[in-house]
Amino acid sequence: MKNLRSFLLAVLFISLGSANTKAQKGVLYAKFPESFEVTDQVFEPGYGKKSLVFPTGKWWFYGALVDTTGNDRASSGKYAVRINKNNTKPCYLQMNFDLKNGASKVVVWYSSYGAKADKPATFRLEYSTDAGKTWTQTGDDIVAKIKNKQGATFITDIAGPVRFRIHKLALGNGDEDPNIANGRLSIDDFAVYQN
Repeated sequence: MKNLRSFLLAVLFISLGSANTKAQKGVLYAKFPESFEVTDQVFEPGYGKKSLVFPTGKWWFYGALVDTTGNDRASSGKYAVRINKNNTKPCYLQMNFDLKNGASKVVVWYSSYGAKADKPATFRLEYSTDAGKTWTQTGDDIVAKIKNKQGATFITDIAGPVRFRIHKLALGNGDEDPNIANGRLSIDDFAVYQN
């Protein structure tokens, strides 16, 4: 009888542990969504290569900056990330840290920059499972052509550890060639859900 009770308790604990593990799937990671607020941080203005630390961790900026103009149109808080226009090399907003429990979903709020003269911008979401050595696209390319923020949802099934980046495509200089649509891109509220 004692052995049977021990066996049943062991099965119960294993079941509860399994249920708790399953309950975590689809849960938003702590400190996400990242809203890129920089109120307590000194940062260099201008596009270029830099790193900034936010509540979620350190992010790399390549051809991007954080700003609070009305044209940046933050979806929450005051700040949003703006990625440069007319780029002939890829521009990135990139996590410099891993999330250990993989990812089941990523939601990103985006728009084109609010200036009337800006053309649409094209970007993709990429992920890395080897600490940023190689990157893989998930989902389709997205064209940002609306001035107000809208959410893009990427359904994933990635086992951790994983990190993500926004890759703004290098489509060329639209000022030199009117057929090229390569305006500024605005990103805010980057949310990652556990797998």
